Amino acid sequence: MPGEIKLVVEPLESLSFEPVMVRAEGLRPGSRATLGIEMTDAGGVTWSSSARFVAGEDGTVDPSNQAPASGDYNFVDQAGLFWSLKPVSANRPSGAFGKSLAPQEMAAWLEVDGERVATQGFRRLRLAPGVERIEVREKGVIGTLFLPAGEGARPAVLVLSGSEGGTFEPAASQYAAQGFVTFALAYFGMEGLPEDLEEIPVETVEKALEWIAAQPRVNGDAIGVWGASKGAELALLSASIYPAIKAVVAKSASAYVFESIGETMGKVHKSSWTYHDKPVPFVPLAFNMRIGMSYFWSRYRHKPWPTRPMYAHAIKHAPDLESARIKVENINCPVLVTGGGQDGVWPSDEMARIIGKGLASRGRKSEHVVLTYPGAGHQIVSPYSSTSINYLTVGGGFVELLGGTPKANALASEDSFPKINEFLDRALGLSS
Repeated sequence: MPGEIKLVVEPLESLSFEPVMVRAEGLRPGSRATLGIEMTDAGGVTWSSSARFVAGEDGTVDPSNQAPASGDYNFVDQAGLFWSLKPVSANRPSGAFGKSLAPQEMAAWLEVDGERVATQGFRRLRLAPGVERIEVREKGVIGTLFLPAGEGARPAVLVLSGSEGGTFEPAASQYAAQGFVTFALAYFGMEGLPEDLEEIPVETVEKALEWIAAQPRVNGDAIGVWGASKGAELALLSASIYPAIKAVVAKSASAYVFESIGETMGKVHKSSWTYHDKPVPFVPLAFNMRIGMSYFWSRYRHKPWPTRPMYAHAIKHAPDLESARIKVENINCPVLVTGGGQDGVWPSDEMARIIGKGLASRGRKSEHVVLTYPGAGHQIVSPYSSTSINYLTVGGGFVELLGGTPKANALASEDSFPKINEFLDRALGLSS
């Protein structure tokens, strides 16, 4: 006999990357019920997801061991209601990678026979209790420092954002919650820094490394660098130069230095980076008629455009590809790199394998991790994050298609997240 119908959410407060259970109890066995989640983010965008289930013999609906009969996702996955969240309001987010640290006030709901019978609010935290956030505006060093709870010197992680510019605080906050001192470094796109990602001095990273090593809560012999997209390019390039870097995480990474990103992109060919005041050799962007037509057609239709064909064409026709290749064989620390087979930005899967080959040439294969996901795109994030938005607005209002499917991106995120955490723990000695 069915008991009292209950909607259970456990826990009611958690960090944004931690597991949450949403389930229903007390249903009539074989009855149909719908579970859903809704929220309004810091930008005023409303998000929603739902899935319909058939109650089991014990009268429960539990996404951790039941597949939905229909809905926004279709397989057994406790995180399914979270990664399938999609915007349902008229206003839309500017892209896939939100930067707000505001708590996410969410609500789960349960419908039985078309009637909503229960609602339960819960909260997801971007900033962990006890983590201190400090804005840094010192000469040559601009960003945000996160100090974990507790005392004593800790390993540190320098976090580099991608072509959207500014700082990427959610990743820095996330690793601070796990016990690292973290610093979200801005290298362009903020006051006091270049407006475009064009000829940025690699020494910006060197200054940040020296600054963070001098902080009293930091073990200066255990500093890693985490970068995504263009930030991954900069992370690998920096590690090939600076031995102070003891671990690298390069997500959706590039094996080469590419042309700068800004208003003159594709017109005036400049490197993204400089070293000792000289441009770092780079792959200039190259177009053909097909690529050009697809670009203009996407702009005409107001649709995001995949830049992968452009970057693949540029690699194929680079005048001196080897000079532009990041010399990862010079990196003297463990490296983890990720890539997606359906990356819409650039061929990160192919470049991850090139990076892996270069790292292996040093004869220390066990130190390095190469993770490639055939169906995933550029958006390999943390678990329980929405993967339904598949674009990113970058400099000049250009909207870039990130590629992959929501399901493939979610599964890649769920698989890579613990592996990255284990890698950083092992490489930097967090647990020791």
